[in-house]
Amino acid sequence: YGEILGIAGLVGAGRTEMIQGLIRALPGKTTGQVYIDKKEMKINNPIDAIRCGIGYVPEDRKGAGAVLGMSIKENITLASLKKIFRMFINGSRETAEADKYVSYLQIKTPSIEQKVENLSGGNQQKVVIGKWLLTDSKVLILDEPSRGIDIAVKAEIYKIMNELVKQGVIVIMISSELPEILGMSDRIIVMREGKIVACADRNEMNQEVIMKYATGSGSDETAHLA
Repeated sequence: YGEILGIAGLVGAGRTEMIQGLIRALPGKTTGQVYIDKKEMKINNPIDAIRCGIGYVPEDRKGAGAVLGMSIKENITLASLKKIFRMFINGSRETAEADKYVSYLQIKTPSIEQKVENLSGGNQQKVVIGKWLLTDSKVLILDEPSRGIDIAVKAEIYKIMNELVKQGVIVIMISSELPEILGMSDRIIVMREGKIVACADRNEMNQEVIMKYATGSGSDETAHLA
């Protein structure tokens, strides 16, 4: 099994910046090492991160996650063009892969040729997730995965996350919703002012503990509970 690592913290705590540094998406030099399956990954830019098996669903799905003017099919296959096309254009395989993920993710659309801009927010989010599932990501990062979507679609996304964990995928979830963090995560880290100030298994955390560390009122002696 994989796991879900929840990242909590107040707005401005540096949660997204830490993740963008991990995939080398921040301007300037980023230090630190990334290991997957005990092997150090050489990541100098986001393309390297994709090659290493890291997928990233950003908070701003409309501005950074999906290309709204392109079709569902084109969006789902966008990060996997080398895998699909190889040395020649393979339109039938592109269609088959898009159909598979539209069905698996239950994306509500009359056609995979539908432009993403015409979908609801929840279905747009599913398209972005489908793009990274097609890359066979070993690590899937979800930044505010349920923001701006209805309760039914939230439940569907939670189900997908749990299924991925059963398949051995590591899911890293940034969320400002503490019930979501506590309900979905196996482990939780709390950030404040750009630093990790607490790390613990879910059963050692609750909303009060998270808020103490997030606001700076927690005890430094018990910051790393696990």
